[in-house]
Amino acid sequence: MPRFTLTILTDNRSADPELGFEHGWSVLVDLGAQGRWLWDTGQTGLFLENARALGLDPARCDGLALSHGHHDHAGGLPALLEAGFTGPIIGHPELLSRRYSRRDGLTYRSIGMGDGRISLPLPGFSPETDIRELVPGLTFVTGITRRPGAFAATTDLFRDTAGQETDTVPDDACLVLDGEKGTVVLLGCCHSGLGNTLAHLRARLGITTIEAVIGGLHLGKAPDWALDETLASLAEYGVARLSPGHCTGEAGFDRLQQDFPGRTTITGAGMRLPF
Repeated sequence: MPRFTLTILTDNRSADPELGFEHGWSVLVDLGAQGRWLWDTGQTGLFLENARALGLDPARCDGLALSHGHHDHAGGLPALLEAGFTGPIIGHPELLSRRYSRRDGLTYRSIGMGDGRISLPLPGFSPETDIRELVPGLTFVTGITRRPGAFAATTDLFRDTAGQETDTVPDDACLVLDGEKGTVVLLGCCHSGLGNTLAHLRARLGITTIEAVIGGLHLGKAPDWALDETLASLAEYGVARLSPGHCTGEAGFDRLQQDFPGRTTITGAGMRLPF
């Protein structure tokens, strides 16, 4: 029996022709006797529809952890609350902020949760700025240190519509799970950059080897050196399995499959990953 199973509820593509997909990310973490946690809620209520088609009910999860406050990860939160979810919601306090992305160098689009997408105060919200064990074997990590010169996916992200205040996405977070063969890292968008994220886990949790990395890597428009850095990090921490998805981007997928062959499986809605 696996220690836990990850089921992708929402992603940018589908692994099951019967399920929908969107630009979003949501994963149900089934820890067996330790309970079930939801990681992100996608952009809409689609994750609930897909979950029901798979025989799952996210509203009955023991808790929700949010990777950050962008609409494609927390936009489905109102639908989850309407479905009856009453558990704790764990996330960095900045995830409730207003934020914008710049398109074509001129247009600013709201992508945050602080613009009326959700009603505040958020029921059950328990803010975390550092590290918290949610249950034995499942740890929430945020406040990820950004090393000088290392890649971080924050280009064209702002806190205002004038492009004066850069959004460094300080609420970027990941989950760390204890798998039978080693540590599993579940990402959201990895705005901190994979190199920074894994270095932070080593510095704060003493993790030196990693069995698997799963989630968005935000490499679609990243420079070549960022892809090189990501691949170097995978090698440095001995990552055996890589399941990139969501915001990784086609260029990222192609490079990872080319340079991390035989160990890369692109995610999709409906995919189940047992560990």
